[in-house]
Amino acid sequence: MARLETSRLSWPQRYVRRVSGENLWFVLLLIPALIILVGVIVIPMLWAFKMSLANTVVTVIGGHGSVGGRFVGFSNYERLLSSPPFWVALRETLYFWIVSMALEVTVGIGIAILLNQPFPGFWLVRAIIFIPWAVPTVVNATLWGMIFNGNNYGALNDLLLRWHWITTPIVWLNPSPLFVQIPWLSHLFSALGSNLAINAIIVGDEWKTLPIVGFLVLAGLQMIPSDFYEAARIEGASAWKQFTRITLPLIGPILSVVLILRTMQLLRAFTIIFTLEGYGLPVLSVSAYQQAFSFGNFGMGSAVAFMIGVMALIIAYFYVKNLYREELQ
Repeated sequence: MARLETSRLSWPQRYVRRVSGENLWFVLLLIPALIILVGVIVIPMLWAFKMSLANTVVTVIGGHGSVGGRFVGFSNYERLLSSPPFWVALRETLYFWIVSMALEVTVGIGIAILLNQPFPGFWLVRAIIFIPWAVPTVVNATLWGMIFNGNNYGALNDLLLRWHWITTPIVWLNPSPLFVQIPWLSHLFSALGSNLAINAIIVGDEWKTLPIVGFLVLAGLQMIPSDFYEAARIEGASAWKQFTRITLPLIGPILSVVLILRTMQLLRAFTIIFTLEGYGLPVLSVSAYQQAFSFGNFGMGSAVAFMIGVMALIIAYFYVKNLYREELQ
């Protein structure tokens, strides 16, 4: 009867009924966070979208800036979608995201499983493994720039030369095709957006981010009751079946959160790429920066940034939808 009475109410009346009583305090406590969210995220996003719909130019005279330009509608987006460099940047961005996510999920789960095992000094090992995450991104990029330096003084080249694995230094940060000796394989990797530089940058970025992914998954593993595994062993389940039937389903929510956060970070990754390559690796984030701050076309730069945001929201939507579907089952 209560549900029938509620269905007869208009939506404002239903909303007032929901936020009355104990829920009212919950709503009131959310108001400060919502104000900050609107001021820091929503308003700047709307302003950026407005800029993307105009031929926006920013001028600075005597220390005072002004924004001008005429409204062009979706012309910036049409120019983007018809521009071959945009599709090249999109291809390399997707490659960077897919390969990085594959490494983080597989290696991150492996790190978490290893750290979840009791062994002497495991607290010290956990602390050491977490160190890369504490390194600032620019410092991390500079460090890997020294490792991948394309002369004899680069740490990686020096090591490989000492071991006689190579005879001449390799320019690791050169965006050249892979497997040039095998044409069909080289064309395949180029079509996927893969080159020497982007793979080197993925290695540097994963060194920093894998620890936090591993620790998040470790938190999920430690929430799984040991009774589940004991019951599975009694039933004769192999280690692989325990992993696929117990571990993976129960750490699914944690993995979904990791996928959402890392997807948003990877699609807009800029610092390590620009520090190591400058404009040499035209992923979408670098293209947005170049359009805005090198060419002065803030409208086009905002359009590229909005395309990144739309991609991240679409991918995050499917993650969240899959997460809630698993929880309801």
